[in-house]
Order: sequence, then C-alpha cells, then structure tokens
Amino acid sequence: MQDILNYFIIAFLILLAIVLVVVFIYLFQQLRHSQSKVENIIKDYEEQLQDIKIKHQREIEKARHQSVEQSRHTIKGQIAEQLAPLLPGFPYLPSDAHFIGDPIDYIVFNGYTEFKEHRNSSNDFELVIIDIKHNKAQLSEGQKHIAKAIEAGKVRFETVRISDDGSIKTQSWSPSKKNESSIPAGIQIVPPNSEIQLSENLNSAFRNWYAFLQKFPNAYEPWSESDDNLLKEKYMAGMKVNELALLLKRNPGKIRSRLKEKGLIKKK
Repeated sequence: MQDILNYFIIAFLILLAIVLVVVFIYLFQQLRHSQSKVENIIKDYEEQLQDIKIKHQREIEKARHQSVEQSRHTIKGQIAEQLAPLLPGFPYLPSDAHFIGDPIDYIVFNGYTEFKEHRNSSNDFELVIIDIKHNKAQLSEGQKHIAKAIEAGKVRFETVRISDDGSIKTQSWSPSKKNESSIPAGIQIVPPNSEIQLSENLNSAFRNWYAFLQKFPNAYEPWSESDDNLLKEKYMAGMKVNELALLLKRNPGKIRSRLKEKGLIKKK
C-alpha cells in the first residue's frame, strides 16, 4: 500500500514539474513576444522621429534658403541704389547726384558741377528727385504723394537763420507759377533703351569703380603735410587741377576741395 502511495506521489510530482515547465515555456514565449512588440513600437517611433527630424531639417533649410534669397535680393537692390550713378545710361553726372535713401534715393542738382567749374550759368540749374527701382518694382504710396506734390508745384527752397538769441527767421523761394507739365506714368530715371538692369550692369559698374581707383588710388587716403606742401607748391607754380589730380593720384573734385580748404581757391 505504501509503495502505491509513493508511486502516486512521484507521479504527481513529475506531472507538476511538467506543468511548471510548460507554464515557464509559455511565459517565456509571451515575454519574448512582448519584447518583440515593444521593440517594434520603439522602432516605429524612432522611424517617425527620424521622419519628423528630416522634415524639420528640410523646413529649416527651406526657410534659410528663402531668407538668404530675400537678403540677397535686398542687398542687390541696395547695391543698385548706391551704384546707379555709375551705371551706363544714368543721365546725370554722378557728382550732381546726392544719395538720401528715404523716402527717395537721390536728389540731383543737375548742372551744379558745371556751374562750380564755370562752365554754365545758374539758369541751367535743375533739381531732379530720383528713386531707383529694380525691374518692375513700384513706387510706394509716399513716393507717389511726393511725385504729385512736385507735379502740383508744391516745392520751395528755404533758409532758416538762427540768431544768437535763439530766434529763427526763414526765407522762402517758391515756383513763380504752377508747373503745367505732368509726370508720365511709370517714372523712369534713364532712357527706355538703357534701363538699369542689375544683372547686366553691376559688373560694368564695378569695373568703372576699379578703373577709378586705379587712376586715383589716393582718392580716399588722408592728406599728409607733404601732400599739402606739394599741392600748394605746384598750384602756385601754375599747375592745373587735372594735372594736380594726376600728380597726387586724387580725383579733381578732391583736389579742388583741398585747395578751397587751404584758402588757395576762394569759396563761393
């Protein structure tokens, strides 16, 4: 009887061990399956994050490219504004054009340089307001109002005198009659056949500027005492402005201004 009982106990233990092994194998398989699911989920999220990162990087590059293009366009426009008087087809002397920037680009005192050099009379003077536009850019509303004010003759010249006591007095010169001429639509600063085109003419402008610096390399250098002594000596000896310009390697305008500063030419 005892042997039979022992037999049943052993059989039960073997069966229990088998069940435990089966349960362990099942749990192990479930664990591996769960780990595989977790790994797949992590992989999916990593791929999604990578896609988001790539899209984000593309958006950054796109925005950066747009910003660079916009900045490049703005810089080109600013360069065109500054170099306009040096570009082929500009109808006025660069020395007569004075850059303002806002709300218009230039005021041209047409004929003033020739007047200073005694080559024309004051009756040949003309004031021209110019705004540089690249390609099909339009006038701003403010610039349109300025053009209409000029068209209507609403322009004058004033002097404002400040006395020692701080009081102010003004004197004005206004047009004697209303200007009847009208401003054509789409104001142009150059003849139609020589429209300023930045892409074609910038290189020419830079070449002109380079040629200017090659001819007058000292144009923007400070004046030394020896320069002033040589200028005075040669001018008093009868040398002309253009000859002094070649000798000192400075443009004639700078030579003339220095002569005035030194009292060798009377200021007007």
